[in-house]
Amino acid sequence: MTVTAIMGRDEPAARPRAARLAGDVRRAQIIAAACQFFAENGFSGPTRDLAASIGVTQALLYRYFGSKNELIDAVFVEVFQEHWSVGALERFEESAGAPMVDRVAEVYGHMLPRMTPTATRLFFRAGLDAYPEPIHLSARKSLPLWTAMLAEWRREEGLPTLAGKPMLEGERMLMIALQNAMTMIRVREHVFRTPRWLSDADEIRQIAETQDAGVRAVLRRLHSGDGSERRRAPASDPALEAA
Repeated sequence: MTVTAIMGRDEPAARPRAARLAGDVRRAQIIAAACQFFAENGFSGPTRDLAASIGVTQALLYRYFGSKNELIDAVFVEVFQEHWSVGALERFEESAGAPMVDRVAEVYGHMLPRMTPTATRLFFRAGLDAYPEPIHLSARKSLPLWTAMLAEWRREEGLPTLAGKPMLEGERMLMIALQNAMTMIRVREHVFRTPRWLSDADEIRQIAETQDAGVRAVLRRLHSGDGSERRRAPASDPALEAA
């Protein structure tokens, strides 16, 4: 009599093997899977679990990436192929003459949809897992927009140009506060996963109104000499420290 083995109910089925793919296709597949894996598990997630989720061996994964850090770098290259600030400066400049609240709302209204769930969670994970380069990179890419907005606020308030008086440390923090307030819309949605009651347009507009009023008031105080010595000092390197 022939006996056929029957898998027990609690015994997991064997994970199917991934189909054989061309090298560049396999590499792209690994990066795409790693984006999702690290977004959900953090950068401390074992690469063997990542490999298993794709259906490949850990050894095969390391044929394409020499180290885990190399894979993480590739993930952020993929995520930042088109950073959310791309085109933002040009959009801001094209709206010259409009009220600053309108201009700020318009710019961020086009930036935030580019902050996908995966990109938002990866950016947040980078901070939590002490992987600072993506944060520095994002700051460097956003700096031209921050500088243009600050220059316009100074002009409207009758304050010195940036050419005549470089950005102050307090001003740098104003621009970071604006950026943080806007990006928190996505963090609450994709990281904290809290209910939302306002649309993007309503929330962005309200933040723009709040920041516009606050920036103007603080700028006037800083340039009148009212503020700590540190806040009125020239800004430290904003491209590397704006995190």
